[in-house]
Amino acid sequence: MPYLNITTNQSVTDENALLKAASKTVASASGKPESYVMIRLNHNVAMSFAGSTDPAAILDYRSLGLPADRKAFSDALCTLIEQQIGVSGSRTYISMTDSERQNWGWDHSTF
Repeated sequence: MPYLNITTNQSVTDENALLKAASKTVASASGKPESYVMIRLNHNVAMSFAGSTDPAAILDYRSLGLPADRKAFSDALCTLIEQQIGVSGSRTYISMTDSERQNWGWDHSTF
């Protein structure tokens, strides 16, 4: 149920390493089982932030319930992006959406 969509204008050479690191980070920082975590990566896309095409990223996080400490969650995700992609936290936006169970489908049903 936790879903993280990472979009960046940077090229990622080792996609699998980033996906694995992101999955572990989301599971740990959200307190959700990694067996439910899904990560999507869009890299090397045209992107501008603050009028500049310098390294930037936007993260879209959706889940059934958000972490109580959203600042710590934001810190964990920004640290991941800085370490794995080289994009500063000051050039990373994170959108967090708390989804309702009936609006989240899985395995032919909903949660």
